[in-house]
Amino acid sequence: MTTEPIRIATRGSRLALVQARLAGDALQKQTGRPYALVTVKTTGDKFMGDLSKVGGKGVFVKEIEEALQAGEADIAVHSMKDVPGAEEQPEGLVIAAILPREDIRDVCVCREGESFVALKPGAKVGTSSLRRATQLKATFPYLDIVPMRGNVDTRLEKLKNKEVDVLILAKAGLERLNLTNRISEVFEPDMMCPAVGQGAIGIQCRKDDTDMLKALAAINDRDTFICVSAERAMLEVLNGNCHTPIAGYCQVTKGGNLRLIAMVASMDGKEIIRTRQKMPYNDPAALGVAAGKDLQAQGADRIIAAITQEAVA
Repeated sequence: MTTEPIRIATRGSRLALVQARLAGDALQKQTGRPYALVTVKTTGDKFMGDLSKVGGKGVFVKEIEEALQAGEADIAVHSMKDVPGAEEQPEGLVIAAILPREDIRDVCVCREGESFVALKPGAKVGTSSLRRATQLKATFPYLDIVPMRGNVDTRLEKLKNKEVDVLILAKAGLERLNLTNRISEVFEPDMMCPAVGQGAIGIQCRKDDTDMLKALAAINDRDTFICVSAERAMLEVLNGNCHTPIAGYCQVTKGGNLRLIAMVASMDGKEIIRTRQKMPYNDPAALGVAAGKDLQAQGADRIIAAITQEAVA
């Protein structure tokens, strides 16, 4: 096998680079090959407005995948919550491995000496996620949800400058950036259902790169891959993406089965439908489909169609 560096395509944010190095370190340990990062600026990085206006799906991965297809990189590293469904995977590429998952939960970050529970009516909550926004509206209707894009450092600066009173972020990202000291409160999944794929780092390669496929198979975390596959199967049934208020997480039970909990919410948070499904470990796709169909039977398609229509208008 060649000793040339493994070229890793990644976004250029501090968090993305940390995640790319986690993948690179794992591959270097497995193969003995060094690695080099190839930073790519994506549509999602360039456009700071409403991402649904520029397509929604794949805005954080499209240009990275194009670099991989063009042979400018050997692998691509993505946050799995940003990766569109299997039916939208570019020709010739495959998510071949997922690293062990970090904490799936969301957290709030307040200024020093302040707390989430002490927020007064009208307090500004910064988040870029419709999923988070709708669940906050359902539980804390007196708060003012403020759309906020940008990397973690940019958002923390906006909090410091009092543009918002609190931020809602993924715990995994703060852990990877060694910023756990900034966490004010952790939201359990029954209060804030996580995004599909949250906390999981996916590694993509070309389908015809047999050496890389073999190396990635060796570092793939099977439990994480299985659970994320179930979550993504549910998302595909609903034709959802990271810009629709769909949430869900799958876990391996103590008995070795899979349990998937998911929800769909209306934009105002006044309507939330949930499902809880359980199936054997070896059939994640069936579990995801069952969860998606149960949500559809409860009216998920109607809610998602209304949100899509509102976005177009």
